[in-house]
Amino acid sequence: MSNLFVVSDIHGHYKHFEELLTYWNPEDILVILGDLIDRGPQSLQVIEKVIELKQSYGDNVVFVKGNHEDMLLNFLNNPMEKQEHYYMNGGKETMQNLLVHLPTYIREKPYILQANEIKQHYKYQLEFLKLAPVYKTIGNVLFTHAGFNSEFATLEETTERDFIWIRKHYEITNKTSYINVFGHTPLTYIHESNDVWLSDDKRYIAIDGGCYMSGQLNAVLLNQQGELLELYKVQS
Repeated sequence: MSNLFVVSDIHGHYKHFEELLTYWNPEDILVILGDLIDRGPQSLQVIEKVIELKQSYGDNVVFVKGNHEDMLLNFLNNPMEKQEHYYMNGGKETMQNLLVHLPTYIREKPYILQANEIKQHYKYQLEFLKLAPVYKTIGNVLFTHAGFNSEFATLEETTERDFIWIRKHYEITNKTSYINVFGHTPLTYIHESNDVWLSDDKRYIAIDGGCYMSGQLNAVLLNQQGELLELYKVQS
């Protein structure tokens, strides 16, 4: 039975991601918990690397959507209304990264027209992000970007938005049958450290090392029962 190698919140830090992947054994399942993009300099390269891995390794690569993928898609569909919020949350860096690979005349257009050009030029990459699930269960483990509605014992009560946006769900006892591995909330806000956090009852595992905040990019190796086997990190 394959082990699970899990990483989250890469945020355009392609070189850190590449280094972390050197610890991954392709016989294990690679699980990426969203936020490939924004804030960092190479969001497009990260997206295309994950697509390449998915094409090469099939079901041994799992990508779960994050709130930043959601923000990008919402911005491109409604740039006038969503531009300020998206750019304020690191979207400006992603737009610059996407545009630099397009002709100069496109980079000189207003952002509303740029959004339309990006939708046309990056259809395949955007469709990959759009179709990604918002959670995945493997064995005894529930993988989410942000978390789930921990007031309930089943997942049916959790909305798509909660899977990618919820905060502080880990402060409530996990009543589900799964161990939840999540990113989204930088670890320094959970326990004042960038290192992986395991709740006292071992029912929650948080892994977002705040790479974009000069923290670190973390990965964990688990078995399908949810037991931690190894920890890995790449310093920003």
